[in-house]
Amino acid sequence: MKLLIALSLILCIASAFENRGPRNIQRERLVSMEQNVAVSPRIANGKTAAANDFPYQAGLMLLHGEKWGFCGGSLISKEWVLTAAHCTLNAVRAIVFLGSINHLDALERLEVDKCDIKVHPEFDSETLINDIALIKIPKVKYSDAIQPVFLPTCASSYSTYVYETVVAPGWGETSDTSKSFSPVLQFANLKVISNEVCAEQYPNVVSRMLCTSSVNHIGICAGDSGGPLILASSKLQIGIVSFYSHKGCGTDSPAGHTRVTSYLDWIQKNTGLDLNKKKCLCL
Repeated sequence: MKLLIALSLILCIASAFENRGPRNIQRERLVSMEQNVAVSPRIANGKTAAANDFPYQAGLMLLHGEKWGFCGGSLISKEWVLTAAHCTLNAVRAIVFLGSINHLDALERLEVDKCDIKVHPEFDSETLINDIALIKIPKVKYSDAIQPVFLPTCASSYSTYVYETVVAPGWGETSDTSKSFSPVLQFANLKVISNEVCAEQYPNVVSRMLCTSSVNHIGICAGDSGGPLILASSKLQIGIVSFYSHKGCGTDSPAGHTRVTSYLDWIQKNTGLDLNKKKCLCL
């Protein structure tokens, strides 16, 4: 306990809850990750996606009380979207957008209530451990614009993915000074770094997380939370965007993600998907 109280860094996560749109807020944490929390990360200084580049990308509007927030997610089947727990915790309603790089022009706009949202039962909002959730949606029809992301298959061991190139798509502000959403989906190419290196900035990083670094001021920023982290070599989703540094979006500080391979059993149990037979690669 003394160690946790003594660790006073600052972490930024994504889930702004203002009915006029996402903004940054702060709250204190007695945890060893960075502790002033800026919500709703988005892609900073990224590239603009072309139509159907990321057909699994979901936009999520989430109602908390009387305030709406925005996060990302990924379609993993015709009836399930994967996202971050901190986006969905205590949400009473969600609107899921699919099928367009401009979420306002989505081919599918699906509304669900809190009974359709499954937050990991051991999610810790202080440490962001187990930052994963599922949303059950009405069944959608696949097309060129709407396709599920590939998940790793269940296996006894997995790569750490260190030094691998990954892609993070998301909507919204493209820098720390932006005041509005990007009209179209953006994406950033990042590199996975070891948890040991990441822990130099975020001492509370655990094995169920993975971290990415960026260069040239490109990275996760305020609204990408819940969005997928995609392995460039195989198109597998290996992460869920969870947090970034209080130093800002374009500072080349590491960002943190939920490690998907640590939760495949939980995903299978709650969705009924058979990840041993799913068409994807086993790493």
